[in-house]
Amino acid sequence: MTTTLVPGHYSSTERVLSRLPDLFNDNWLTNAIDSWDKALDVPNAVYPYNIRLVKNDKGEEKQYEIEVALAGVGKNNIDIKVKDSLLNIEIKHVESDNEENSYLRKGISKRKGKLSFSLGEKVQKKKISSSYIDGLLKVVVPLAQPETLDIDVKVT
Repeated sequence: MTTTLVPGHYSSTERVLSRLPDLFNDNWLTNAIDSWDKALDVPNAVYPYNIRLVKNDKGEEKQYEIEVALAGVGKNNIDIKVKDSLLNIEIKHVESDNEENSYLRKGISKRKGKLSFSLGEKVQKKKISSSYIDGLLKVVVPLAQPETLDIDVKVT
């Protein structure tokens, strides 16, 4: 049996292929990646971070060091505040539509985001410092050293 194709009528294979246009055109992978990116788009970015406890020579806790990976975020877009017993790191930069439309593929996020850390009683809040070098934010949170007393008490 031969099938004669009449304009406007499709074979069953052509009907199936016409329902899957993205899969069989040149841009199917790009379209699939773009759809995946849009599905995972989150308004507030989650930036990866490390927290390290540094000890002095005596083994006493000296400070915490928080490192946050902020590739592509300028230091003017980073706001660090201590309020009550919370350390808040806020990334304020939001891309404009012009920046977003100029990319063919976008894998590095420059979205706004916020990280909060609870501070314990031993933290010297007024001595917290930070630096931003090569896309890595480092926040140093010093701890108060326990007071060691060596007192001779006379017995009377």
